[in-house]
Amino acid sequence: MSASPEEPKEIRLIVFSALLTALHEVMGRDGKNSVLRFAGLEKYINKDVPPSIDESISFETFKSLINSMDDLLGHGTDAILYESGRKFAIYLTPFGYSLKDVVERLSKWVGGTWTVIKDNDESIVRIVNNPICKSLAQRRTKPSCHVISGALAKIKEESTGAQYIVEEVSCESKGDPYCEFHIIKKGDVN
Repeated sequence: MSASPEEPKEIRLIVFSALLTALHEVMGRDGKNSVLRFAGLEKYINKDVPPSIDESISFETFKSLINSMDDLLGHGTDAILYESGRKFAIYLTPFGYSLKDVVERLSKWVGGTWTVIKDNDESIVRIVNNPICKSLAQRRTKPSCHVISGALAKIKEESTGAQYIVEEVSCESKGDPYCEFHIIKKGDVN
């Protein structure tokens, strides 16, 4: 068995900014500030973090935020993390971009190797060396990339006009060799 690759050194600020904005939308100012305080990231409380594809934050800062969300929201609130992912997608990229375009951007901005395996009414996205999983402090027994699942559903919906559900069928956080997301058409958006 080979050693796992190193953690990324940094994450693009656009990703961090979009995640903070999504947390604010889903949990309100106080909820977002509680997550930041728990993460030891008080310097971001009540501060605007402008998105930038040129600037970055340390992976340790990103990791602290992800672990704080996981610790505070826990497994019982997968729906909150999923909805945060949907909001995250809104702030991350303009509408109308294809799934492939956004996945290419995320691979550059977040790290890991993101690949669209299949893209139609039933799409498949695979991530090898997923930074979200590298952020989690403990091993899981079920897939745990709810933020990514929510983001992929919203990205696909905005590029097609139909509703989608996402099922994460394998996850590095539970020991699988990669994270794989099946994006399945549900019906037309009203």
